[in-house]
Amino acid sequence: MKRKLAAGLTAALLSSALLLQPAAAQEPNTETVVSETEQTEAAQETPAVEQIEVPQTRPEYNASDYVKIEDEKYKEIAFSIYPPADDSEQAQTAWRTEVDTQIMTQLFALYPITEYPEDLMNYVAGSLIQTYQQYASMYGMDFTAFLQTYMKMDQSTFTRQVQSAAQQTLKEEMLLKAVAEKENITVSDEEYQKGCENYAAQYGYESADALKMAFDEPTIRISLLMDKTFDYLEKTVKIDLIIETETESESEMTEAETTPAPAAAAETELG
Repeated sequence: MKRKLAAGLTAALLSSALLLQPAAAQEPNTETVVSETEQTEAAQETPAVEQIEVPQTRPEYNASDYVKIEDEKYKEIAFSIYPPADDSEQAQTAWRTEVDTQIMTQLFALYPITEYPEDLMNYVAGSLIQTYQQYASMYGMDFTAFLQTYMKMDQSTFTRQVQSAAQQTLKEEMLLKAVAEKENITVSDEEYQKGCENYAAQYGYESADALKMAFDEPTIRISLLMDKTFDYLEKTVKIDLIIETETESESEMTEAETTPAPAAAAETELG
């Protein structure tokens, strides 16, 4: 069964979907108003694009240094969900995605993350920045001009949004990696090779070797580790399927058919 690409590769492949959209496509934020003073202070604290030191390869780290899982409450996660709509691959994939989303929502609540590995943040943020720099090159534009024209923002604002996007994509990774470390979940060499073949087929690469040319081994391995940890959690947490009987469905339909609309009810009373 297909699963969406894990965060390790998402940052590189699907960066344009990570909170960064052209300003014209964004809805105005009417809830938060940031003063000019606050904007100036934030700009002073945010490194410029060229100041971010991007590691050449994906840094290794211990998630347990940042995510304190000192209990096993993640094994007590429980929720109710409707079963897949049918047996099609599309329905099965959609259902599994919803299950994973429910799991992550509860993991976020159980184990808040407030600190991130700096070198890993730089690596993920750097991948996002490089992607947009490539977009600018495709348009034959200077990067600053590209941001101002298509993103409606300066480099400082862009960098802040990139860092926010990097944090969002790392939260899921760090939580799953922390569970993997606690449960001794690893990716064997055989699983790594098989995973490369599956990713290559799923995302249009000619071969596993072609995929390996595009991504370094640590990036692919963390994505596979996240997939494997999701598999573990899906089998561990308590999932109650919401099953409607024909009687319940018929009762709901009958009630909907026999209950008069407000206007009709009013007319009946007046009559």
